[in-house]
Amino acid sequence: MSEAVLQSVSTLETERRNVGKSVKPRKDSELVRGAGSYVDDIKLPDMVYASFLRSPYAHARIAKIDPSKAMALPGVLYVLTGTETARQLVYWMQKPGMRTPERLSLAVEKTRFVGEPIVAVAAVSRAIAEDAVELISVEYEPLPPVVDAEVSLRKPPSLLYEEWGDNILFHDVHITPGTMEAFARADFVLKERLVSNRYSPTPIETRAILSYYDKNEKTLLVYASTQFPHVLRTFLSQTIDFPENKIRVIAPRVGGGFGIKSAVFQDEVSAVILSMKLGRPVKWVEDRREHLLIAGHERQQVHYIECAFKNDGTLIAVKDRIIADFGCSGTFWTEVQPAMLTAASIPGPYKLRYYDFDLSCVVTNKAPCGPHRGFGRPVAAYVMERMMDIAAKKLGIDPAEIRSKNMLDSTDLPWTTPIGVIYDTGNYKEVLARTLKLAHYQELRKEQSDSKRKNKCIGLGLATYVEYTAPASSRLQGPLGWAVSGWESCRLTADPSGKVTAQLGMAGQGQAHETVFAQVISDALGVKLDDVTVHEGDTQNAPYGFGAWASRGTVTTGGACIKASRKMKDKVLQIASHVLKQPPEDLQISDGTIKVTSDNGKSNMSSITFREVADIAIRFSSRLPEGMEPGLDVISFYEPDAPTTCSYATHLVVAEVDRETGVVALKKYFIVDDSGILINPMTAHGQVHGALAHGIGGAIFEELPYTADGQLAASTFVDYLLPTADVMPEVTVDSIETPSLTLGGFKGLGEGAAIPTAAAIANAIDDALDGLTSKFKELPAKPETVFSLIRNN
Repeated sequence: MSEAVLQSVSTLETERRNVGKSVKPRKDSELVRGAGSYVDDIKLPDMVYASFLRSPYAHARIAKIDPSKAMALPGVLYVLTGTETARQLVYWMQKPGMRTPERLSLAVEKTRFVGEPIVAVAAVSRAIAEDAVELISVEYEPLPPVVDAEVSLRKPPSLLYEEWGDNILFHDVHITPGTMEAFARADFVLKERLVSNRYSPTPIETRAILSYYDKNEKTLLVYASTQFPHVLRTFLSQTIDFPENKIRVIAPRVGGGFGIKSAVFQDEVSAVILSMKLGRPVKWVEDRREHLLIAGHERQQVHYIECAFKNDGTLIAVKDRIIADFGCSGTFWTEVQPAMLTAASIPGPYKLRYYDFDLSCVVTNKAPCGPHRGFGRPVAAYVMERMMDIAAKKLGIDPAEIRSKNMLDSTDLPWTTPIGVIYDTGNYKEVLARTLKLAHYQELRKEQSDSKRKNKCIGLGLATYVEYTAPASSRLQGPLGWAVSGWESCRLTADPSGKVTAQLGMAGQGQAHETVFAQVISDALGVKLDDVTVHEGDTQNAPYGFGAWASRGTVTTGGACIKASRKMKDKVLQIASHVLKQPPEDLQISDGTIKVTSDNGKSNMSSITFREVADIAIRFSSRLPEGMEPGLDVISFYEPDAPTTCSYATHLVVAEVDRETGVVALKKYFIVDDSGILINPMTAHGQVHGALAHGIGGAIFEELPYTADGQLAASTFVDYLLPTADVMPEVTVDSIETPSLTLGGFKGLGEGAAIPTAAAIANAIDDALDGLTSKFKELPAKPETVFSLIRNN
């Protein structure tokens, strides 16, 4: 660590009174009582409702639209087609070699997936709007659908975008000098085809937007269930060509983001356009079928991976050919990044010097590929961790041994991967060892052996990963080609009573920001926790911010809170110094009181409260030092100096496989992670539990399969299964704290537990079925898939 960072972490250690405590989230009671206000709870005068006619075809030309019957239905106020108004959704990513396909607010000449919006209707009620949609007549000219990415890449039956000449959205190749020679030195090479499934984020609150265009004031008010209010405001300004300073975006309570709410889709833009046409509030709330049809389709990839090993288990080189199914396109604003992150994350926590990849992002007639919790990394962990287990089995060594042998030592850090990702701080081997100890690994192995004699199939699955979080502007704007910065902001204001209010540029979706950032500010400023209030989510009041994604909130906003607190603290100490006639370096703030730390006899006053200083700064400004401006109002911006801040963990699952049915039952699950300094262990571990459930769903239950004609075969919760409480295992979570190279020593956390879950479960299934010649190679691990593996052995 640099001396500056070490000094910063040391300073924070002396300040820590609330950071590190499991403080109960402030909004829990409100949410449990159902008193939280979400977009659908908001009612505005003269509000109307939107509904969409969506394409029933995966691939078709639109020959004619006749909305006359819908327009004649009483209660219908407007029927909008793309021919009248179709806006091109802007791109913020301009990666060399990445194509930017047409992305209109409503389809005009062609539809490219089932569910694509073609006509928008506004009516006085949702029911009437939905009835009107049924009355619209559309003539289609069906085209051959493309539903298999490998076929689309090799010999497609049709082209989604004729002007391209192929169906390749993006192609990238990385070659590390020496990889070929490393493979030549290998004692053996493992080659596998591994497949990951397409599935949805499924937040409990679907996408929702309420837009009101005031024709008199020429302003636009937008309530949205979004992860990035400021970004949404800028996006809308650019897409609909409207002054940004006339747009106000408010994110009220958001019922889960999970990545998909850091995207903007066609229907959301169309709802805004409807409100501008009518000059009335227009609300649209996505139903669950629409969500499954459209939102957050990610992870569908095929990997042809080759791993070169020595006979002692040393991994020396990897080559991976990746085919990623992107549906009809990427989404604003992440585009092809999910697959790029998969390719970047394959090396994992291993001392791998030689790594080549060939990545093809291919378009098909499916819903667009959008961001999804874990963002490409779960696929990378699945692929790499399966290969480590397959190698261990071939060599007859324990899966823990082969991982420990290849893991980076703490002395190797910082480490630069073959494609240039920097791992900053950590102790991967300690986390692995701690996981094994926490689980009593050797005892579990003995129990497993004993269970075999009882004809039970018990398996242990290990998996690990590294997640780079809170990427800096240099990485976002450089390798990713993204018009996005990596900083966040905090404005602090103190009132005359000494109460402190924070306005954050970031907005949360259940991460307890109002509590954890109050803990950070309380410690850094030296005031009582109850005297700090945190607000976020309103672009009119909050400074600009880029939102909650990439597990960046604690690192970036936490750092901004510390910087702003220290800026305010410096002014407070200057005022107190003037009043107490003591040097500011001899003063200390604790629990809202400024005290003299050394007795030099210069004043009879030994202390002054923060409230008194705030009152002087605002109401009694004549008592301020000469030349000092009144008020206690500061703003700070922070982004890490390091290009990446890396979290990591090891997972160990105990699973039982029923040979008669293929059902996988998870018995116990152990997690040890390193997310740097934990602000609030209770809320942190709550996020770990939530992300784990998300990962379990994708590993065993969730899948978005398409039929040969491009129809989604799982568009309701009858067909699309989610994990329920009865399938969750007994979960044990532990952490180590290795400070990052950031202000506060924080690391990202929110997505981590969803990353290695599928890998750990797949490894446990293979371990339970030890002795079979076939291997588990395709997610999800549904009973029919596992049973087929057993039957075909």
